[in-house]
Amino acid sequence: MSYVNLTGHRSMALDGVRNAAYARALERVIGPDSVVLDVGAGTGVHGLMAARAGARHVYLVEPEDVIAVAEENARANGLQDLVTCLQGRIEDVQLPEPVDVIVSALTGNLLLTEDLLPSLFYARDRYLKKGGALVPDQATLTVVPVSAPSLYDEEILAWSAPQAGIDLQAARSYASNTVVYRSQGAEGLAYLAEPTVVHRLDLGESTYESFKNEVEVPITAAGTCHGWLGWLSIRLKEEWLSTSPRDARTHWSWGFLPLDPPLEVENGEPVRFQLVRAPYGDWLWSMTARSGSQRHSTLLSLPMKAATIAKAALQYHPSLTDEGQALAHVLSHCDGRQDVEEIAESLQVLMPQRYRTAAEALRFVQFAVKRHA
Repeated sequence: MSYVNLTGHRSMALDGVRNAAYARALERVIGPDSVVLDVGAGTGVHGLMAARAGARHVYLVEPEDVIAVAEENARANGLQDLVTCLQGRIEDVQLPEPVDVIVSALTGNLLLTEDLLPSLFYARDRYLKKGGALVPDQATLTVVPVSAPSLYDEEILAWSAPQAGIDLQAARSYASNTVVYRSQGAEGLAYLAEPTVVHRLDLGESTYESFKNEVEVPITAAGTCHGWLGWLSIRLKEEWLSTSPRDARTHWSWGFLPLDPPLEVENGEPVRFQLVRAPYGDWLWSMTARSGSQRHSTLLSLPMKAATIAKAALQYHPSLTDEGQALAHVLSHCDGRQDVEEIAESLQVLMPQRYRTAAEALRFVQFAVKRHA
């Protein structure tokens, strides 16, 4: 998900179920002397809740320009004297004081998908006072085998149906290694066992590490297992908020980890499920039942040529592409002495075949400056 534009924040900022649960938790931990950090603040909704709950001061930290909306929201709510907005990654900004409470929404779909937790753990270790509070403070990832014929047909089997006489089946293997994220459409899903927690994090103590967890689950309903469903749950003080498809809908999505082909399971039989993920890496899931076994990985979800795979090797010797050379040129001229138009002119002189017009060169320079300068 992109958080550059306001549209990327809409579903979160307007998530009434989530926001009400956060508000209840903050009211339990905020006192008149509390200093609060909202890390990854977005439009500022949680930090402003903390200010409204009586915090002495609140720091909103957000990397993107949407922090300007948070500033406007602070003024609109009459909280501007209690709130300081800082644009940048939490790893790059400097808070003037330690904090009593850290509030965040950095647990992604399936808990780890967006790899945002390292920022929370940095903030915790760098700024949270001993005995301070985290909201949320615990998180789990729960899985369950499901019969999901409609979802399986739509996401996997559909690739085997010719389109206007054209066979597209080559894409099916990539689709079957893709985690499907949904926040609705669970009506046709049937649980084949009781949900099981496969990963748990204490956000006050945990570090961000690889995990490889295997569970044995007794089947409670015979049927066809089309895959496994997974979802996030977080603890907001005394209250747990679950993103299960059977709970109130939030902006978070549950994930469907498909099996292709599906496996038949019998009532009472034990099945084994293994889930593996390294930080910033791929998901790997496997299931073993009496009828057979399946193993899938998001590493196999992206079509990659041999040359692309070779670039991932530690022994690969990289050299710059034309675009890389252009970017290197632009960044080398971001020294505070030349303006954007002058840099674009020099880029067009250097690479006239790539940038045939001044407008093309200027567009690339503006893109590079916005991202890197």
